[in-house]
Parts: sequence; structure tokens; C-alpha cells
Amino acid sequence: MAITIVSTPDKFTPAFNPVVFSLTSTNYAQPNFKYVADVYSGTGSLLASLKYQPQVIGTDPVVIDVSRVLYELVSSEYLQLNSTQSPNIIIPSGPAISDYSVQFGEQYDNVIYANLSSYSGYIYNAGINNLRFAFYNSALFLNKKFLTQFTRQTVRKRDSAMISMLQSDTTAITGFVLTIYNGAGANIFNTTISNPYTSLSDRTNRLLHLNIGFDYLYARLAFSATVYNTAAYYTIQTAGGIAFRMDLYSRCERFPGKRLHFLNELGGFDSFNFMLDTKRKQTVERKSYERQAANIKTAYNSTTHKFEAVTRNFDTKYTEKLSVTSDFLYDYESQLLSELMSSSLSYVEDDAVQYGGTGTVLIPANVTTLEYEIKKTSVDKLFTAEIDIELTTDNYRQVI
Repeated sequence: MAITIVSTPDKFTPAFNPVVFSLTSTNYAQPNFKYVADVYSGTGSLLASLKYQPQVIGTDPVVIDVSRVLYELVSSEYLQLNSTQSPNIIIPSGPAISDYSVQFGEQYDNVIYANLSSYSGYIYNAGINNLRFAFYNSALFLNKKFLTQFTRQTVRKRDSAMISMLQSDTTAITGFVLTIYNGAGANIFNTTISNPYTSLSDRTNRLLHLNIGFDYLYARLAFSATVYNTAAYYTIQTAGGIAFRMDLYSRCERFPGKRLHFLNELGGFDSFNFMLDTKRKQTVERKSYERQAANIKTAYNSTTHKFEAVTRNFDTKYTEKLSVTSDFLYDYESQLLSELMSSSLSYVEDDAVQYGGTGTVLIPANVTTLEYEIKKTSVDKLFTAEIDIELTTDNYRQVI
């Protein structure tokens, strides 16, 4: 076989980082020689047929990056929380992960020799910082570590929370171990949440989402009221995996805090509560022109006893904004919020009552704060963070 695949991407690789192969061939000196890469979706659809010239020194590997072909196969899947999506604690991914394959061939003397070698793998909705991507290894995450840079968050009992994990296509996750602790650090409840999505052939099972809000777990698992009332924190992990810890917020709530969920660089969702006062703002855009009044002299209508509006507002739009402020931060929380600054998708979890609904509602939002300083308690002692966000729904007023 003339073609040799020198290097491949990780079998589970981020879709928004380079998906790079390198190839060599013993036929590089043939007339009009080109490498051919046919890229297929997991369903077998041909996405692109790419051709590359050999390197100047023909024995050097040619580098092929297929990420621009593949990343359109995945999406963020938005945010799936609790019973709004499923009564199950564990739900499988849909569009956030995709399988693919690449068939490598050659062309020379105007003849294509296709599929001389091939590779198949998975891409998922992640775009990792370049410095971290240099050391990325999916084996550190598969069946072990949740898709977050952090292993700890602070939540209220009523808060929604979702974390995600990659599941291997060779060994399934049998279940997730939930352990609840009291304020003294004693284990007061322990159970294993069985994983119903263990098929190794189902592509959607390669990425699992877990709804782990405390009240949600209480409703689904029905542990005792004593456990509920004395719980201080809880952890969840796979057998032999890295535990993810949720600290239950125990301080008095001076203001109705705002909870933000945001897509992190690993393709999961992180969440954070801004517990100090939230300021509401709005920005208005208005287009108008002056028109002639019926009464040219005064614009006063003696019949209706009112002045006529001569400024015609024919396009009035406003956007609602929030300025949210955190409570005093730990170092890891300050680091966590740096991912919020660059996230391409975030939500405000809000009380639907104020909008005329019931329960909670997730409102898409864009972070408009462009610069953020990551602080440390060893230097800055006590510090908070104030973030400006814009609700992404435009509102239009009547034309007059």
C-alpha cells in the first residue's frame, strides 16, 4: 500500500480545533501526483473530496486539516435542564457529537486510486484554548472526567445544573455514584444512578448529560427529608473517575440572585450564581421623521382637545440588559467566570412569573463585558465580579 497515515487526531476530538492528519506515499514522484481525502459523515454521506499537493521534499508528510468540513456536523444542542427535557437524570446527546470517517487515496496520471487507507472517529462541540489543546488527550475525559475545567461549583438547593461526560465506544459507563455529605463531612447518603444508555454502537450515547440540581435529585431519588435538611455538599462521579463537587449555598440571600448557564470550551455547560443586586437597563433605537400637522399653525385639534403628534416614529426597537454582580469569589470561581466572557452561548435562568408564566425560564443572553481580570485571593483578598449581559430578544414598539 503506497499511502501511510503518519499521524491522526484523537479519536474523540474537539470540532472547533484542528482535526489534522499527516500522510506519506511512495508514489509522490508520479506525474501530477496528489493526495485525495474523501470526508464522510457518520451516516455515510460524502461531505467533501479534498486534494493536496505533496511537500517540496516529497518524503515529508503532507498535513491535512478537515475541521472546516466537520464542525458543521455538530451544534451546542442548547441547554437541556431537568423535566423540561426528560424526567431522567441522565439523557444522551443528540447533535452535540458526531461520528465521521476519512478515506485517503491518490491521484496521478489523471487516475484516482481511492480508499487506500481510512480512519474513523468522533468530533464533539468543543473549541479548546490553543495552549491547552496542545496537551489535550480524550483518554483523560472518557468515562472519567466531566466536560468542565473545574471540579467544584456552589449552588442553591433549588438551582438547575447540568454536567456532561464523554462515554467510550469500547467500554460503557455502568452508573454514576452520588454521595451526599453533612457539614461535618460525614457521608449521609450514597447511591448509584444507573446509566440506561450503554449501547456501544449508538453514536448519541457517546456524550451524556446529567441533570444534578439538588432539588431535582431529591424529587427523582426520594432520599429522606433528614438527608435533604442536613446536606452541605454532594459529589458525583463514575467508578474510578474524578468527583465533581456541588457545595450548597448556605449564606443568607440578600437579593434574588441571577443564575447564568454558559457553554464552556469543552462542550459542556458551566453555571454560576450572581448573588448580589442585579441592575436592569435597556437600550433604545428609534427611527423617525417630522410630518406636517393638519393645523399648520399650532398642530392643535380643538375637537379632540389635544395636540397632534408630528414626529412619526416608524421603527422603535429596544433591547433589555442586565448588570449582574457576584458575591465574594474564590480563586477557582474567578477562573470559572473567565470562560463566561468568551462563551458563544449563555442563558439567564429567571422566574417566569414576571413575564406572565410559571416556574423558571431560560433566556438567551450575550455577555457584553469585553475585558475581565482574573483575580486571586492571595493578592486581591476580597473581590467580586460585575458582568454586563444583553438579552438577545429584540422588542419592537407600535408605529405611529
